[in-house]
Amino acid sequence: MNIIYLISKYVTIIGSVFKGLFEHIACGMTGILVEDGRTLQANELCGHVDHEFTKSKAKTFTFCFLPGVVNALLAFFFGGAGFMGLFMLKVAPDKAIFWVYLVVYYIGVSFACNIFPLYEDALNNWSLIYQQKLTDEEKRINAELKEKYKTAKAFEKESKRVAKQNGSKPIKSTAKKEKLKIKKETNIFTKIILFIPSVIMLAGSFLEKYGLTFILFIIITVLSALFI
Repeated sequence: MNIIYLISKYVTIIGSVFKGLFEHIACGMTGILVEDGRTLQANELCGHVDHEFTKSKAKTFTFCFLPGVVNALLAFFFGGAGFMGLFMLKVAPDKAIFWVYLVVYYIGVSFACNIFPLYEDALNNWSLIYQQKLTDEEKRINAELKEKYKTAKAFEKESKRVAKQNGSKPIKSTAKKEKLKIKKETNIFTKIILFIPSVIMLAGSFLEKYGLTFILFIIITVLSALFI
């Protein structure tokens, strides 16, 4: 575990806690089981929640993307307001509003340093969308399921026709349940739409893994104070 990463998570504790909270909410929205909801841990999970591994593309992308978007929006509003007061308006330290701007800027930076998902989650998202290929066995199973689905639909249609003639209830099939089990590779349209956010999440999570986003905002703050 990178010590700079751990330090950055505790220094930006507001963003860390809220990121963990938003991930917890995302797990509830997508039905992903939370295995450990502790946000502040002395390991690589600091600032995140430990959750079950899922092979669902939609669930994985939603979990990785939504919490980061919420933190990014909060970072924009708080960080932008603080930056404006401190570096654009150049409010003097002897004024009380200066400390308000300073706190607001710190809150914004805290959110900004906790935008990206855990690196392993970002890798999983990328793998599911762009690297997952169906094996020959999976393709064979898919073909069998499609044939069963086709047969079941035909049976259901005939059952409805007979039931209508006899005035009885039609026999329900399990066709829909069978269809849900069919595995599909990511279509090209989805790959194009999700490419940019997936790349950003993967690259950003790598930087955040080593505490580089935290260092970057320190540099931005120092340069802004000196040259703006």
